Amino acid sequence: MYRHRNLILLYFLFLIPTSLLALQNDEKEVIHIHADSSTFNYKTGTNIYEGHVKIDQGSTHLTADRVVTTRNNQHKIEVAIAYGLTQLAEYSTTPKLNDPVLHAKAKIIRFYPATSIVNLEGDVLVTQGKNSFQGPVIVYNMKDQIVTAPRSKTGRATIIIQPGQLNS
Repeated sequence: MYRHRNLILLYFLFLIPTSLLALQNDEKEVIHIHADSSTFNYKTGTNIYEGHVKIDQGSTHLTADRVVTTRNNQHKIEVAIAYGLTQLAEYSTTPKLNDPVLHAKAKIIRFYPATSIVNLEGDVLVTQGKNSFQGPVIVYNMKDQIVTAPRSKTGRATIIIQPGQLNS
């Protein structure tokens, strides 16, 4: 029983973080951004997209009510923040060819490309196939492959892993 629980934990720690990486070709695809309005501030490097925001790049998709990106002096994105104001912001991607699609929903999704950190805050739900992770806050460190559900006064984390997944 104890060994089985350790296998489940080990499986979970390596399943979700690596699955946040989209198909390799996605980064070479054109980014399509659709929104009701957009504001580009070239001085500050801040771009704001509002109203029915939809961002697509290959197999990766993001929908939100508002998305704010901030660039540095080298024109690289420091942070991209998606806000779900009327409904949860949603992110989906195909991690690897033939893998189930990974879906993530949260009130706020913050992505820091330089450190490969993704913070999901508020009513977080991450699913891939029949496996899921749910909680008030989830932090992914994609580079170090670490998933963290920090202590929260607003709720506990729930993990669901299907038994057949341990053998694959």
